[in-house]
Amino acid sequence: MATPESDGFVRSFARGLRVIEAMGHSGPHTVASVAVATGLPRTVVRRIALTLCELGYAAITPDKGLRLTPKVLSLGMTYLTSLPFWGHAQRVLETVCLQLRESCALAVLQGHEVVYVLRIPSAKVMSPRLGMGSHLPIHATSPGRVLLAHQSPAFRDAYFAQADLRALTPLTLTDRAALTQQLEAVQRTGHAWVAGEFDLQVCGLSVPIHDEHRHVVAALSANLLVAEFDQARAEKEVLPALSAAAQQLSGLAPSFLAPAV
Repeated sequence: MATPESDGFVRSFARGLRVIEAMGHSGPHTVASVAVATGLPRTVVRRIALTLCELGYAAITPDKGLRLTPKVLSLGMTYLTSLPFWGHAQRVLETVCLQLRESCALAVLQGHEVVYVLRIPSAKVMSPRLGMGSHLPIHATSPGRVLLAHQSPAFRDAYFAQADLRALTPLTLTDRAALTQQLEAVQRTGHAWVAGEFDLQVCGLSVPIHDEHRHVVAALSANLLVAEFDQARAEKEVLPALSAAAQQLSGLAPSFLAPAV
């Protein structure tokens, strides 16, 4: 594997990817803000941004800011949609979404966040608006807790040593001991319930998805409204359908969805 010190490491390419990742987060973005986010010199960021604009992966906004264009989706989605699992997962999520009449999503770990790799929205209006590619904090979301609960103790220790456990609402758990208790509960029950910790109006129920080796590589979640669901109702009305859908996906999920360790 190439490292920053090896001959096989292409520094300019790595810098370009860092700029794309930084611009993928909520904006607005400028050369200066991307330089701060990436730690790269402004002159380097400017050259990369202009290159991305020339290739159609980025654009300059009317106020002279920067934004990514939908073309960036082609970098990964062509490959993902070619996988048999992806078409199957799409159909399974569409079915459970129609059955529950709630938004459902498939999420994986990426660094200190979870990322939606597939999401089927319901007709209900939720805030914040989330979609495929959205990044969410691990500690304050149900898919994050399901995924973290099934990682190795060493992985969890490294996460807690580096993660920013900030309070996103007055209900967000930020204490490691309290979060560890929640992870232990996930291991016992096989699902995670989080209410009002990422957004006061939203709660979530998530279950794990395994690869063929029984490793948890993804989480299937239902996004619900706090005004309509408490934990007892969600576990009674939502969990059975969610668990059945997860069983249809487990064993078929590709191992590369697991986080790098």
